This record gives sequence, C-alpha cells and structure tokens, in this order.
Amino acid sequence: MTEWFDSLSGIEQFLFSTGVFSTLIFAIQFALTMFGIMDDSDIDSGSDGSVDGFAFGDTFTIRNGVSFLMGFSWGGLMAYDWGITHVLLVAIVGFALGSTLVAFNMLMLFAMSKLKHEGNIRLENAIDEEATVTLTIPRRRTGVGKVMVSVQGRLKELHAITDGEALSRNSSVTVLDLSGSQLVVGACHN
Repeated sequence: MTEWFDSLSGIEQFLFSTGVFSTLIFAIQFALTMFGIMDDSDIDSGSDGSVDGFAFGDTFTIRNGVSFLMGFSWGGLMAYDWGITHVLLVAIVGFALGSTLVAFNMLMLFAMSKLKHEGNIRLENAIDEEATVTLTIPRRRTGVGKVMVSVQGRLKELHAITDGEALSRNSSVTVLDLSGSQLVVGACHN
C-alpha cells in the first residue's frame, strides 16, 4: 500500500488523503444522523432570509464543507484517471463535483425541512385531554402560554390560552376547546 501511495504524484496524494479523510467524516456524520445522535436542527431556524423554514445562511455549514471536500478530492482523482494532468483542469473538475454534492446536500436538507411539519397532528384530538402547564398562561386570553399534552400518542408542547384566571407553571389543566391553532384550557377540577 505504501509503495502504491508513494508512486502517486504530490497532487494525487493530497487529493487521495483529503478524499479518505472527508469520506470518513461524512460517514460518521451520516451514521450519527441516522441513529438520531446528531440533528439538523438548523433546518427549521426560521431566521431572516429563510424560505419555508430553510435559511440561506445554512449554505456554509460543516456538513456542506465536508461534502465539498469529498466531491472535490474524488472528482480531482477522477480527472486524473481520465488522463487530465493539468492542475487547473483537475481543480475545475473537482470544484464542479464538489459544488454538485453541496447542491444535492442542500436539496436533501430542504426536502427534509418540508417533512418536519406536523401536518398529521389533529389538535381537536387534544380536547378533553389532561395537560401540564409548562409556560404560565395569562388570565382571560391576555397572552399565550404553553402546555404539555398527549395528542395521538405523542407528547407535544403546544400554545395555550385560558378564559379564566392565570394558570401557573406545573399546574394540571384540561383542554376545553380550540381557538385557531391554540388550545383553550381550564384548571382541572379533581
């Protein structure tokens, strides 16, 4: 193996080393994402300059950098395999493939951001369920708080209002109705 590596030119050694390293990092990122250890939580940042939850600032990320290096290095080696030996032409092929991988990565992240919407949760299924206040709910609809409630077998934190007195944190409440996308809750009477 070392004889083979030593027979490569300096640029080929650089591209091969960069390709192996970036592919290894990419595989680790992929595995961590698949096992739920690493999350693309920046997808739904909603910051300025976003389109449907995908921020344009997400272009310059570590994941995209690794994807670019992986495409650049393997693309450059592919150009050498085709017989292209001029460094500028090798860099152009590598840049094109690296940019293509980044574009594909961003397209996949954009598609995943569309899947993050909770379109299958029906809030009306929360009516008559017991919930716990996680953020104080101001009295008589003067503000919005939050409750933790089980809806369709999933524990969700949702916005809530009340028609009565303020409901403090950690108090038990019952979901009475809906007001748009907010739950209307009242104190439990046990």
